[in-house]
Amino acid sequence: MHLTRVRTAAAAQLLALLVCVAASAQPTAGDGWTVPNRQAPAPISRQEHAQRRAKLAEAMGNGVLVALGNDEPDADYLSFAQNSPFRYLTGVTEPGAALVVDKRSGTPRELLFVLPRDPSREVWEGARMGEQGASALTGIPARSRETLKAALDSMLTGGTTLYMVSPLSSDGSRSEWQRPDQQFAARMAAAHPGTRVEWLDRELFRIRAVKSPAELDLLRRSIYITLLAHREAMRAVEPGMNEFEIRALIEGTFRRYGADGPSFGTITGSGPNSTTLHYRAADRYMQPGETLVMDIGASYRGYAADVTRTVPVSGRFSPEQRSVYEIVLAAQKAAEAEARPGASFRAMGQTAQRVVAEGLARLGLIESSTASYDCVGRGGGMGKCPQSALFYLHGLGHGIGLDVHDPDQAYFGAFQVGSAFTIEPGVYVRGDAVAYLPDTPGNRALRTRLAPVVARYRDIGVRIEDDYFITPTGVERVTEGAPREIAEIEALMAQPSDWNRTRRPEVVEWYRGTTPR
Repeated sequence: MHLTRVRTAAAAQLLALLVCVAASAQPTAGDGWTVPNRQAPAPISRQEHAQRRAKLAEAMGNGVLVALGNDEPDADYLSFAQNSPFRYLTGVTEPGAALVVDKRSGTPRELLFVLPRDPSREVWEGARMGEQGASALTGIPARSRETLKAALDSMLTGGTTLYMVSPLSSDGSRSEWQRPDQQFAARMAAAHPGTRVEWLDRELFRIRAVKSPAELDLLRRSIYITLLAHREAMRAVEPGMNEFEIRALIEGTFRRYGADGPSFGTITGSGPNSTTLHYRAADRYMQPGETLVMDIGASYRGYAADVTRTVPVSGRFSPEQRSVYEIVLAAQKAAEAEARPGASFRAMGQTAQRVVAEGLARLGLIESSTASYDCVGRGGGMGKCPQSALFYLHGLGHGIGLDVHDPDQAYFGAFQVGSAFTIEPGVYVRGDAVAYLPDTPGNRALRTRLAPVVARYRDIGVRIEDDYFITPTGVERVTEGAPREIAEIEALMAQPSDWNRTRRPEVVEWYRGTTPR
């Protein structure tokens, strides 16, 4: 408990520093940017974690629930992060832990299994809570992880239902290999004939889809730090810089203001890379007349922001860039206007898609807002796909929370109070957008008609992503502090940057010529 008090005091000092240092980066009064509460946030309470577990226990029948935390990496110098379902249920961020809820008799009984204190390992991996510390943190009776198997052997004797929770976000897993939790469940079922395994992921996702006030506060702080990073990056961007310089500035700003780090792999893609949706490399020199897509998010106490801005490398949008940007912004605003309790992602997505299609038709990038091309259908035969899908390649948005793609109530029907989500339309004009269409007479004619227009707008990628909370009165755009209007972006980019003042281009030049650009 002493360590908890020290960390809380340190967090309070850090947040005070965050607000003071960040004051110079804020928009002027009246711009509508909401600064989080200056006091350090309280951690998610034991009571809230207990309520989450109680809701999940209500969703299961009689049996035994096991939720596994992540294990320590094989090499202890590698980074560790707790999986979000286990952290959501317990608040425990140490490796090697497991939660067991015994509901065989109808009344849930909780046990927490943690790594025992071991000075010979703690000198390498850091201090462990041990059983006493884990009970003090969570209020759950704790035992050594070494006793987990024996405890489950006793509970599963005679056959019962073993409920499991996957250590996954709502995106799931595409792996053809069994995950460790799946292997664990298979071993338990094999060792105890008559044991049936059921997964409670969907039930847990429904619970996680409603964000509590404490969760929204943590999200607001992660978003705030992300906005600071966007503003710093906008000031710094200039031709001749490498994408990794902007990525370093963004991630350094996250850590400077107390974030855990990035909530996902930072995306800084310029020129042709701006048209790659999840571009990873960040190793290209930015050229005049290009766009730069910055899709970034800070993680604060585990809660993930996700905010995208697109800026002109030269500081001012070209006419072509401006035309594409205005389409994407109009689509986002149209979807945003429909966001309220009871709204659906599907309806909002259809609105955004319609606005994008109409805009692409005005530019000549597609033949009309309802035009199609010949594409390969799911069964392998030829079908029809909207031409707008050549340039608008993804869905409208997603929930945010402990995972950057977190469950939201809209996944189960409609937005409600407690929803936290993104709206992120985009248009990406890849140079080869029409080069690989199926070879049909209609597509050959389409390629001939569109190729000159694609050449005019090629390598312009634009994505605009904001974060939103559904409130009792409607919707709040929490990301107002990151400019999204063209005039606002250009004005901020014209301001001087301390990063550029201390930049060492001669060191950056070491990179040129050593790696393909």
